[in-house]
Amino acid sequence: MFDWLGEGIANFFLGIAQSLFDLFAAMMENVASNSTISGAFDSLFGGAEVWNMVTTVHQTLIIPIAESILALLMLVQLVKISQRIDATATLPAVKDIVFLAVFYVLFHWLIVNSLDIVTAIYDIFNGITTSILPGSEGYTAAFDLSSVEPSWDTIGGCALLALFGLVSVFIGAIAYIVALVVSMARALQLYVMAAFSPLPLSLLGFEESRQMGIGFLKNFCAVALAGTIMMFTMYAYPFLLASVSGVDSGGLAAVANGENSGIFSLLSVLAISIMYIFALAKSGAWSREILGG
Repeated sequence: MFDWLGEGIANFFLGIAQSLFDLFAAMMENVASNSTISGAFDSLFGGAEVWNMVTTVHQTLIIPIAESILALLMLVQLVKISQRIDATATLPAVKDIVFLAVFYVLFHWLIVNSLDIVTAIYDIFNGITTSILPGSEGYTAAFDLSSVEPSWDTIGGCALLALFGLVSVFIGAIAYIVALVVSMARALQLYVMAAFSPLPLSLLGFEESRQMGIGFLKNFCAVALAGTIMMFTMYAYPFLLASVSGVDSGGLAAVANGENSGIFSLLSVLAISIMYIFALAKSGAWSREILGG
């Protein structure tokens, strides 16, 4: 006759757990859809004001400097050709003149279109980023507790689920701040690198400084890839949470049925949550390691 009481208590804890998980999902969905992580390159900060400043600095200040470097490079090449003339007492070969002309046209194009080049690189990685997260339904599926049958037997499991939810919300709040700070720093770094991109691209022509230009491209790709790693981490967390909860199948809902190891399961949840924050903070370092930086 007291079955209704057991169901009511279990439902109470289950409702708390579902509300907490829904709150966590809402936080992660909000930060995942933030423009600093997955927005278009010309609106990473939600508007065009910062981007306009980037284009102004790029066109009015940096391109003239890069063109000066290119002019210096052309002068160096002419000196090398003249030295070969002095050494052999012959006129320069036609191929040297043609090579010098093609060299100038190519690097002039790289300098003038450097902003479009880095934008295209960003768009490639951003396309991967936006395709990872399927939307709020992805989190809803991971946190679906509708299969739990409230009863006297599942009161303990439902209470443990509520505790899991509380941990997730606490960790999620910290992760939300960390993710925003890291993503904003990444967006600002991308803009700074884009504004000054003509300089390292112009250095690709020097044999002595070519590695600097190659290093810039690798670093830019790494910074762009960091957003993809952050998105993957946020998408994977609820599934990692279910896997370390001590259940083989059924996700978090199976916790209510006692298919876990109690306190050890809770400690595992704490560990994976701390790892989650660590992964968000280390996304930039991981992207550099992936690209061999």
